[in-house]
Amino acid sequence: MNTLSKQAGLLSLADFTRFFIKTLIGIALARLLTPADLGSYRQLFLIYSTLSGILMLGFPQSMLYFLPKAGTRQEIKAVISRTLNVISILALICAVIIFFSRHFIAHIFNNPGLSRLLIIYSIYPIFIFITQLYNSVILGLKETVKSAHFIIFSVICDLVFVLGVALVTRDINLIVWAVVISAFVQWLWASLQLRKYQGSFGKGAFQGLRDQLNYTFPLGLSLLVGVISVQMDKIMISSFFTPEQFAVFSLGAMELPLIGILINSVNAILLPNMTGKHPDKMAMIYSASVRKNAIIIFPLATVFFIFATEFIVFLYGNIYAEAAIYFRIYLLILPLRVATYGLVIQAMGKTRLGMINSVIMLITNIILNFILIKIYGMQGAAIATVIASWLIAMVYLYQLRMLLDFKLLKLFPLWSLIKNLLAAIIPAIAVALLAVHIPNSFWRMILGGTSYMLLYFAIAYCFKVILPYDLHLALDFAQDFLKRLKK
Repeated sequence: MNTLSKQAGLLSLADFTRFFIKTLIGIALARLLTPADLGSYRQLFLIYSTLSGILMLGFPQSMLYFLPKAGTRQEIKAVISRTLNVISILALICAVIIFFSRHFIAHIFNNPGLSRLLIIYSIYPIFIFITQLYNSVILGLKETVKSAHFIIFSVICDLVFVLGVALVTRDINLIVWAVVISAFVQWLWASLQLRKYQGSFGKGAFQGLRDQLNYTFPLGLSLLVGVISVQMDKIMISSFFTPEQFAVFSLGAMELPLIGILINSVNAILLPNMTGKHPDKMAMIYSASVRKNAIIIFPLATVFFIFATEFIVFLYGNIYAEAAIYFRIYLLILPLRVATYGLVIQAMGKTRLGMINSVIMLITNIILNFILIKIYGMQGAAIATVIASWLIAMVYLYQLRMLLDFKLLKLFPLWSLIKNLLAAIIPAIAVALLAVHIPNSFWRMILGGTSYMLLYFAIAYCFKVILPYDLHLALDFAQDFLKRLKK
């Protein structure tokens, strides 16, 4: 079994478990809380993801670049210790910013009650910054099994504390306290594991930081702008609409989480193994991942587009049925997700170019959001994000062509992607026509979705989109997973 595929599969499985449990928590909160409280809860995480994207400066992600390049254990310890010191300082800064800007944030988001919740929530970054670093460290050390274990542990903490408190109290204040306690328990695990790398704050604690910043600062700015670009629609919806309306929008305005799990897991494995490689070798690894990603992404995007309303209602109830339109709009981004366009640039150490691209996307997204929200309301924000995503992908493709000085077909198996797209569309037409005759929305989604996937895999195998190698790979991974469960 291919080692990289095996590692990515293991990480994807752990992330899928996290997605499944977090989805359960999200479903429960949507049904237990009022739309106003749910909107406030989701705004807290919008605030954190935006601020952490600004303050982390790409330090956790830099572990995937620097640790594989470290030659000795002493160098590894120096990199981790230095980064741990920096992240600890940044965590405190984030907490202070949230606490002292709480009234301003509440005013901007048209949500006076948010300021009270932010007092509690300001503790959250102190703990969660370290856990984010820990996960990047163990991935940089290529310890995929440890990463999978920590992911499972983290989400179990959320399940026990957050969902437990929500079921018992339905009190938004106590639920936010539960979020903080869960983060604290995760911090304890990460801190104990990182203790062996911890250095002092004395002389030499930040030695080598300048070299790290040469890579991290442009990457951090790129990630910062990227985070703001991704969150721009939600930030503007929070500013222009009520918390209740934001709750509806935020439930639908998301890319399919399963795809994010796949891409993040693949990238976490690919980047350390592409770093320092010859362009031809990078292209081979990259192209293989694109083909495999498409086998999962194209059919999932199609089937969820067909049954978007049924899916949203099943998860969150009829009160949030309106969220389906935003979900469908966001699904139009998924064809782009067969690849991560900045991965090759990042692996080559050219993070400044990624930073420029992120700035282009941010400016484009801001302009489009202002224009399209005025024309189409909340739908305009989702449309703006889709357009900006496609435009920046075109920019990346052009840069990859110039940077690597060979045809993009080396990176993208075009004929395989076209056949895959056809295999995804053909059964969609038949299933969509037949599904309308099933009156019950739940069974329409289940029977229609199952029929679609069976037809897709049959057609994809006939078109040689799915190869015998892919079936063997999936079988090997399943067997390996079952062996791990028995241990």
